[in-house]
Amino acid sequence: MVSVERTILIVKDWIIMNIEQKEFTPNMPIPSLYEISRTLDISQDDVEQAIRELITEQILTEKYQEGYCVKPEPAFFYPVNELRSITAMIEEAGYTAGTIIISQDPEIPSLDDKKLLNITDEQMITVVERIRTADGMPVAYCLDKIKKPDLDYLHLNDKISLLQILQDNPEFKVAYATSEIDAISYEPYISNALECAPEESLLLFKQVHYNEEDMPVLYSMNYFKSNQMKFQIKREMK
Repeated sequence: MVSVERTILIVKDWIIMNIEQKEFTPNMPIPSLYEISRTLDISQDDVEQAIRELITEQILTEKYQEGYCVKPEPAFFYPVNELRSITAMIEEAGYTAGTIIISQDPEIPSLDDKKLLNITDEQMITVVERIRTADGMPVAYCLDKIKKPDLDYLHLNDKISLLQILQDNPEFKVAYATSEIDAISYEPYISNALECAPEESLLLFKQVHYNEEDMPVLYSMNYFKSNQMKFQIKREMK
């Protein structure tokens, strides 16, 4: 519901002004309904409605046993309409990107893998399981499936970006990708790897990468904490 009551707009603007002036900071509880009501001489019902609207607009959030808080801005920004590595995303946010390799093994592809990577025979694939970090803190859990079983050069530690490594191989040089984003409430193994609290949700960013011959070469599943990420896409009128 969008407010048409002037008193509700006054409350919303007052809260937003205090956020802009750094009086109310991210994760900081704002004053109680009673305190805001007394400060602005507006009914508590209208104050509560204003806060509910700001929660809907993702400016405030409600924390269990803490009350209403200023919602922090996500640390990382990813433009969906650009093919950008997680390394670049982390570094552009001012952090040092790192990688923890959990496993890297040749595997038999599943039926879904074969469909996505256009595999028609018994060809093996390389599966890489990693945690991407920013200043040592986990940011993304990555599961990458590559259409080749013998990519030993992936073990190079001086190149953090998998996309950059693949660019060095003409057959695997990525030209474009198709993407999907799914919301996941909780996934025990991945949530634990990303040090999530039980109430923290995940965003799954799935991409199939194609080379210049329009052949799929890489299927990536990247899991992020939803409160750390902001995705943006530019849409044009046709």
